[in-house]
Order: sequence, then structure tokens, then C-alpha cells
Amino acid sequence: MQKKLTDRNDSQFNLIGDDVNMLGRKSFLRETLVDLKNGLPPRRFADHFHERGVVFVHVPKCGGTSVENGLRAAFRLSRYIVQPETSFEAACAELGVSPNDTTRHDILNRASEMRRTMLHLGLATGYKCITGHAPLGERTLEKWRQTHDFVTVLRDPVKRFVSHLSFNLNGGGGHGRIDETVEQFLERPRAKTMGALYIKYFAGVPMDADMSAQHLVGHAKRNIDKMEAVGFTDNLADFADDMTVLTGHKINIGHDNKTGKGATPRPEKINFDAEIMSRIEELCALDKEIYDWARANFYTSVTGDV
Repeated sequence: MQKKLTDRNDSQFNLIGDDVNMLGRKSFLRETLVDLKNGLPPRRFADHFHERGVVFVHVPKCGGTSVENGLRAAFRLSRYIVQPETSFEAACAELGVSPNDTTRHDILNRASEMRRTMLHLGLATGYKCITGHAPLGERTLEKWRQTHDFVTVLRDPVKRFVSHLSFNLNGGGGHGRIDETVEQFLERPRAKTMGALYIKYFAGVPMDADMSAQHLVGHAKRNIDKMEAVGFTDNLADFADDMTVLTGHKINIGHDNKTGKGATPRPEKINFDAEIMSRIEELCALDKEIYDWARANFYTSVTGDV
């Protein structure tokens, strides 16, 4: 396993059975119908299928789409996704600005704060499976680890940055697009944040904080260490096995962003010259420190990263 999981007793994964009779079928069904009527997940019903919930912190360009789809397929009764597009649109409205290469950094920061709130709302509402681009902090972990397991997948930061940059230069799904030259972008504050996404997602700091501060590495490491499972993009098969043990349900993780019928097309591959790559490595230095630490502590297989 890529991170030691708490031992699970198979009995906790029993589905609806005699215990429902003990609780009272009428009460059980009544509460379930009330939840559905109020637009809430069927909490009592979902509790019998899922002893605990799971939160997947989806760092961009770390194989997260496949992981999200695998988890959500196993939690059909109670699943919630933190949507990047809607939070971006809401941030634009709140700030009263239109996105361009000058304003996009501030918009993305505000959208990330909104996603943190959306994560808390999903947890407080009682959803069993929550996934998405939502930053994580110590307070979130301490409050919700009693009911939910927090998991994530990491990728070599330089390779992640190159993939992220290429995607955004090719449109970035709209909200993340980059219209200026690579050289111009790499001097923007947004490039600093893109190189420090492990700081952004795991250090628990405000989105307008200086992500290049060395002391934040320790914050990120401590919070990652509190997570129940940490996977890596070059070994998603082991991570799928971890998730199966963790959730008590078979979790299948495919390659949902691979080019093919019905799949999301890959962006055109961009080859960057040595000078640009050197700058990218500089921007990713703190994330690389976090990643190397995570590999040393949680990785058990030896294969080539992607």
C-alpha cells in the first residue's frame, strides 16, 4: 500500500439488513424521503452502504479525473463534486471583473477560497463522497477525520506543471486559459502559485499568501501525513486497491482523460526549451521537496513516473 491504512473490519461494510428492522423501517424510510424532498443526500440510507465517507483532494493534472469517476461510481447514493467552473464564474461576479491575463490570478484565488467553503458545505450536509479541486487545511482535517477519510494523488511537480501549463495554453477549460506568451506568464504571480500547488492545496493558508515561503513546506507535510491514503500517478493500480480496502467497495480507476471515443481530447503537446524548463524547476522547488518527502514515506513500488 502507498500509505498505511487503518485496519478495516469487514462487518462495517454490511448493507441494509436486520439492523434496519431494529431502527424501524417506517422511521428509516420517512427520514430518507424527507432528505430527498429537501434536496439532501439520503443520509440514513447511505450510512448503511458506507460506514465512512471519503474526500478526494484533486490537485490539477494528477490523474484526478479517473480517480473521481472511480470513487463516484461507488458512492452513487451520496456524492458531491466541487466544480471549478461554477466557482470561477461566482468569483468573477463577486469581484465584478472579467477574466484576462491580468485579473485571472485574483479570480482563481477567490474561486479557490470558495471551493474550500464548498468542501465544508458538502461535509456538513452529510455527503459520503466529496471530490474536486478544493484546498485542504488543518481545521478541515481535524473536524472531519472522524467521519471521512481524506485521500489524494501526487505527481512529479515539474511534470505536473508542464502538463498544467500546456493545458492552459491550449484553452484551460476556459477558466484557466493563458493568452500571453510562456515567457510573460512565467513572470506572473499566477506562475508562482502554479509551481506551488502542493503548498496551495495542503498547507491550509489563505489563497493570497506567499506560496513561496519555505515554512509552508512543513505545514503541507503535516497535513498530508494526516491523510488516510496518498497515491502517485505512476501507480494508480495500487491506489485503486487502497481505495477498495478503505471504502469496502471495488474502486476501478481507468484513464478517463486518454484520447479516444467519448474521452476528453489531450491538449497539443508543447516542448519547452532548456531556459523555460529551468525556470519551471525553480518555481516548483518547494513542491518538489514535498513530493520527494511523500515518495520516501508513502511510495512502495518502483516504476517510471508519468
